[in-house]
Amino acid sequence: MTGSSARSTPAPRPALGRSLAESLVGGYDLDGPRVRLGLVWFAVLLAGIAVGSLALGVVVAAVAGAAGSQTAAAWRRVGRRPNQLVAGVGALALPLSAVVGTGALGLAVLVLVVAALFTAGADRRRRFPLLADAGLTVQCAVPVGLAAASLVLIRHLEIGAAIALVLVVCAYDVGDFLVGTGASTPVEGPIAGIVAVLVVTFAIGVFAIPPFEMGSAWVFGGMAAALCPLGQVFATAVLPAPDARVPALRRVDSLLLVGPLWTWALWEFLH
Repeated sequence: MTGSSARSTPAPRPALGRSLAESLVGGYDLDGPRVRLGLVWFAVLLAGIAVGSLALGVVVAAVAGAAGSQTAAAWRRVGRRPNQLVAGVGALALPLSAVVGTGALGLAVLVLVVAALFTAGADRRRRFPLLADAGLTVQCAVPVGLAAASLVLIRHLEIGAAIALVLVVCAYDVGDFLVGTGASTPVEGPIAGIVAVLVVTFAIGVFAIPPFEMGSAWVFGGMAAALCPLGQVFATAVLPAPDARVPALRRVDSLLLVGPLWTWALWEFLH
């Protein structure tokens, strides 16, 4: 009797705030050694920056390619038909082309768009307009590819700025994950991440990591504090559903907006 009653008791509904947060950023992936993977990712990024643009490009290209492919696969599971190969290879190619420079990056984006149009037109099982399927392929590849490419371009401009960007983005991820996974409200994780960014920003200003001094460090750090959580929301907008399993995209989602905008701002700052 007691067991039957327990089985028939409906699960409590999540709070509106938590449901809204999960619809925006997909919740937190607790499968596997997430903290250890995050530390390894941080170390590999710093090692890539230290070795050079090519090494960094290879590291971020591998993750971008996986993210593009996984995002396309998520859309295909709900009946849409982006080309998974083009999305994966295209996302991988953008940061690798950024190793050469901005001209090569622009050419890679153009080739990706042409490949998406060609493969959509050649797909005989296509049920949606050509531009819709081609655009979906581009949507799966370009945001993550440009985010990864931005880190390579920043490494070209100033190695210290690349290190600073990795520090603030990884600080946000650590604060967001460690606090957010056990939080009772949906804002605690992002707030903790923002606080972590501000703490690291202060350290960047104190130690004057080139090209930043205290004032410029706060400008760029404030930009990261605002854009890292918005990058998570943007990543959800790229997906067919917030809970779609795309671990590679979620690994770099906080970089999606801050990376390209830091690149533009750093170019203006240095020139």
